Amino acid sequence: MKIRDVLASALRFIGREELAADVENGGEPAGEGGETVKTMLFCVNAAEAELARYYHPLIHKEVLKSGTGKYFYSSFAFTPVRILGVAAGGKEAEYRTYANFLAADYPEIEITYMYAPSRKTIDGESEFGLFGDGTVTALGAAAEYCLMCGEAAMAEIWETRYRAAIERAKKEYRPPLYIPPRRWV
Repeated sequence: MKIRDVLASALRFIGREELAADVENGGEPAGEGGETVKTMLFCVNAAEAELARYYHPLIHKEVLKSGTGKYFYSSFAFTPVRILGVAAGGKEAEYRTYANFLAADYPEIEITYMYAPSRKTIDGESEFGLFGDGTVTALGAAAEYCLMCGEAAMAEIWETRYRAAIERAKKEYRPPLYIPPRRWV
């Protein structure tokens, strides 16, 4: 699913049908409408980041090579959030994590990690287009937008629908076991 489609759905949720139609038809509104679309795009990116970190982790496995044993995070295909495992020669390998790199005493490793989605443009592809019924990200973006605009009552309504959609989607798509970090209330 394209970000343009998610954006149009979110705009419809907040009652901006004319902007949604313009965005769906490939237009890029200017003026106040352009600012609304730009803000909603920010909210779509925020919703995708939240989904990836707390509800439906994005997992990637890749092979990396290094002559020094240092594997810089900047050389990974995606921005890692959590390292799930490192293997060398088909066996689990020991490694150490640092601020900018991962160190392992092997010239080639296979690394599995959770990653954060990259910032999307209006023409990008959604990481969560097939998650749930396809509207989870749009619901989250609508809730975030209403909150940013000071519409607390509407934000609460969309947030409730967003959380319900996440729960429905989690029942359908069970990712590998993941326990989110502990939080103090």
